[in-house]
Amino acid sequence: MNERESISDKFSCLTGIKFKNADILVEAVSHRSFKKDVSYQRLEFLGDSLLSFFTSEYFYRKYKLFAEGELSKFRTSIVNRENLSHVFTQLNLSDLVFIDRKSFKDDIPESIKEDIMESLLAAVYLDGGIRAAKKMFKLIIKNSHSVPEEFFAKNQLQELSLGRYKSLPEFKTVESEEKEFVCRIYVNGKYCSEAQGKSKKECEKKAALLAFRKLEKEIQ
Repeated sequence: MNERESISDKFSCLTGIKFKNADILVEAVSHRSFKKDVSYQRLEFLGDSLLSFFTSEYFYRKYKLFAEGELSKFRTSIVNRENLSHVFTQLNLSDLVFIDRKSFKDDIPESIKEDIMESLLAAVYLDGGIRAAKKMFKLIIKNSHSVPEEFFAKNQLQELSLGRYKSLPEFKTVESEEKEFVCRIYVNGKYCSEAQGKSKKECEKKAALLAFRKLEKEIQ
């Protein structure tokens, strides 16, 4: 078995994705410090755009009530360097990378891990098309840092309230004498939950999570 076939088999074992053309996979995991005439940089350029598109589509479809600003925050939580480096580590991709190990003795830098995740997405797309690329994207989502429940709670509560009562929940937020904020939530005109926080946004997230959990139990 030659080097290209070996890398392809290893990648398949780690991700479940098979390459028809192993050359493009080798390019996707090759850093310029290893071999000057082969580098992932062009693939990384394409992969960056693909990742932004897939992530935007994913959150657009998943959270129908989110405004553009909120959707942008979610996209950033996936495409940022820290998260992509985390996904790279979760998928155990280090041994696949062609890099000058003498120059990078301790570990592959986060910036390179980020670039390779993007170049791999592009390589999968070019080799297997949109379906294969979406399979790779699902692996990225699955292995990404988890987002706290409170981050999604407000939208989930709104969707649940709209679906059940055909109306949005009402948020009443005031600042207390202790310079903390208190949020009370009313669903279908009835008091549902309340929470305190150091900011308006914080207390609304907490109250929304409590309200959402309460309504979920009532539905079950």
